[in-house]
Amino acid sequence: MRIYIITMDDPIQTYNFIKNIINDRKDDIVGLAIPDGDRLTLSKDKSKYVYILSLLLIMGPYHFAKNVFITIHHKIKKKLGSFGWINDPTIIGYAQSNNIEVKRIKSPNNKEFRKYLESLNLDIIINQSQSFIKKDLLEIPKIGVLNRHNALLPKNRGRLTPFWVLYKGEKETGVSIHFVEESLDSGDIIIQKKYSISRKDTFNTLVKKNYSFASQAMLDAIKKLEQGRTDFLPNDDNLATYNSTPSLKEALRYRYRKLKRYLK
Repeated sequence: MRIYIITMDDPIQTYNFIKNIINDRKDDIVGLAIPDGDRLTLSKDKSKYVYILSLLLIMGPYHFAKNVFITIHHKIKKKLGSFGWINDPTIIGYAQSNNIEVKRIKSPNNKEFRKYLESLNLDIIINQSQSFIKKDLLEIPKIGVLNRHNALLPKNRGRLTPFWVLYKGEKETGVSIHFVEESLDSGDIIIQKKYSISRKDTFNTLVKKNYSFASQAMLDAIKKLEQGRTDFLPNDDNLATYNSTPSLKEALRYRYRKLKRYLK
C-alpha cells in the first residue's frame, strides 16, 4: 500500500491525528505535503473576525484562550525550529524524523504537484487540508482520496460539525471516513464510528471525543481497502444536510442555550 498525506499544520488536533497514522503505517507513507491555508481559511464572503468571535462564544473563554495559547506557542517553536535552534515542531518535522519526504505547496491542485504525485504510483491519498480537491487530483491514486469528517454523513456536511449537531439538538454523532469527490463531503463512506450525545456534552467535548478515535477509524478504513472490501455505506445526496460557518447570531443563541441549561 502506497499512501500520500496532504494535511494542514494544525497543532491542536490534526498533528496527533496524522502522527498516529504515521506511527502505524510509516513504511507505507511515501510523502507528506502541507498546502497554504489553515482552519481560519474561509470563503471570500465570510469575515475571519466574525468567525473568531463566533468561536469564542462556541468554545467559551477558557477553551478559546487555551487554543490561542497552543497556536501561538506552536508558531514560536516553529520560528525557533526554522533557525535550527530546536527540532521542527510541525508535522513536517515529525514526518522527516521518520524518513518521509515532505513538501510545502501552495495548492494540492497545482499542476506541478499533481505531476509529482502521478510519478509515485499511489494507492491512497489522505486529505486533511482545507483545500477542495479537483478531479485531476482525485484520479491519481488507484483506490482513491480519503477524508475524515467529524459527523455522521450524509447529514452535516460542511464546517464545524460538532457545533451544528449540538445546535440542532441531535442525539448522536461520530466520525466518517469517506472517499473524496468533487462535491462537498460526498463519496461512499468506508468506516463510520458513532456515539450518543449527552446533555453535558459541549462543542469541546465532542471535538475531543471525535479525535480520540479518528486516527483508528482512518487506519481501519485503510485496512478495509487493503483487504479489497467494498461493503461501503452510501453517502446519499438526497439525505444530505449542509452547514456553513456559524453566524454571530447562531453562536450567541448556542451560548445562551448552554447557559440556560447550566442554570436549571
